[in-house]
Amino acid sequence: MDIAFSLDFFPQLGGAHVWLYEVFKRWPQDILFLTSFYEDKSEFSGLVHLDKSLNISRIFCRSYRDKFGQSFFRDLFFAISVSLKVSKYLRNSPSLLFSARIIPESFYLFFLPFLRKAKIVTFAHGEEFTATQTSRLLDLYAKLAFKRTSLIIANSFFTKNLVSNCLGSSVPVEVIHLGVDYKKYQVSQEEVERFVRSKGLNRDSIILYTVSRLEPRKNHANVLYALKKLISKGYSIKYIIAGDGSYKERLISLVEALSLNWNVSFWGPVDEYEKVLAFNAADIFIMPSIQIGADLEGFGIVFMEAAAAGVPSIAGNVGGQPEAVIHGKTGLVVDGKNVDEIAEAIRFLVENPEVRRRMGEEARKWAKEHDWSQISKITYEKVKSYLG
Repeated sequence: MDIAFSLDFFPQLGGAHVWLYEVFKRWPQDILFLTSFYEDKSEFSGLVHLDKSLNISRIFCRSYRDKFGQSFFRDLFFAISVSLKVSKYLRNSPSLLFSARIIPESFYLFFLPFLRKAKIVTFAHGEEFTATQTSRLLDLYAKLAFKRTSLIIANSFFTKNLVSNCLGSSVPVEVIHLGVDYKKYQVSQEEVERFVRSKGLNRDSIILYTVSRLEPRKNHANVLYALKKLISKGYSIKYIIAGDGSYKERLISLVEALSLNWNVSFWGPVDEYEKVLAFNAADIFIMPSIQIGADLEGFGIVFMEAAAAGVPSIAGNVGGQPEAVIHGKTGLVVDGKNVDEIAEAIRFLVENPEVRRRMGEEARKWAKEHDWSQISKITYEKVKSYLG
């Protein structure tokens, strides 16, 4: 039996959780999830359906996650404790153990290879390595963790480069781009139009759509500034912002200050079905993320979701976004800090419906190649080729 280890799991929702869930629910061997944070419900806030077939055990204390990085000696104690707990699940035979992140998960497994025969595979997302550049302690933890890691799976070549800068060439790194449940996004036009009518959307306007946590690096603010430029020139555009977060009130205030109340709607959190329909209803998906401190977009699953719906994207040029969106083919890649560049990208796609259609078709092909069933299969084959 293989084991997947994530200190937090559903109902928390982020790229790390989705990546593990989508890959391992299709895993050809039995898989056990070990976590400290999990609620046994069929749905979590309407966002994720958890298959009952997944074998999940909640065995860790939340403090392992909450208190990480505050004290070296406490972190070392937690690492011993976690390694001992995980080792109990490896008594029968050597196993592959998949770690959700390098810190804290892989660091907490530091002592495991001394206790049991286990090969550790670590998933790499990107922002954890920019974080190590801001802290000697985190940098030390990452280097210690990789001493016990047999293989790293990175979500982009950008992330692979970050790994190499941190570690050199001491650990093999395989790049496997993130995927999408392609079939889920193939819905009928009748369903989409019913949804459009139920939301009071006007097909005479171009619909821009963003779904994400509402936080500065997602760069909603510069999209709003760009939208203001276009509205002032007479373009008819509606901008839908889905999701929630600490930045919401500031964005609402910005919309009011720019007199964009008629053009911008905040939908809050959307359930999975509504998200699928919203992608299909949109003309353009836009999220030109920027880097804020150590925080950046390692890849961007949402770009693959937009692609599966046949919608071109406008992405940022930092992190792994240029690998998720093929510039000029499945969308446009811009400098997210440049409002004029964002506005020009929107204007170009608004004025060229045939380009939007062609990019949408190419995006759908791109997404189909990255269906989670393919990503899971590739991951399994890569791991087995390295580790047997």
